[in-house]
Amino acid sequence: MPSCYHGRWRIEEAFKRIKHRLQLEHTSGLSWHAARQDFGAKAVFDNLNALAAYVATDALLDPGSSYKINRTLEIDKIKRQIGRWLLAATATTRRLKPILEEIALNLQKFVPNRSQPRKPQPKPHLSLLQVTIVSAILKVR
Repeated sequence: MPSCYHGRWRIEEAFKRIKHRLQLEHTSGLSWHAARQDFGAKAVFDNLNALAAYVATDALLDPGSSYKINRTLEIDKIKRQIGRWLLAATATTRRLKPILEEIALNLQKFVPNRSQPRKPQPKPHLSLLQVTIVSAILKVR
């Protein structure tokens, strides 16, 4: 069972990245066409981000490094430049190199096989069983 969970983790992270960090729930229009167009644009943007992370990692990080590119900060860096690149159609290496270097500065340490289970905490709401018991007690009174 743990192997299934770990195998699914990358897929779950990809959905989180697309939904939250790329703000998939926010569309530029109310029609189905606008939603499809926004989804396509955000998928292309996510692929450009993955490509930028790959290039920055390959060009600027040591192959055996335990550090990885911080993808959340990378999205912000690319988002600020993507409009200029697309409008001017000048995403040349002269313009890309400073961005890739800036991306490579935002690293996070990756420690393989690290696992720290969360401590159980009380939930802020009542469970269904607790609600049933409370409602039964109130009916008896």
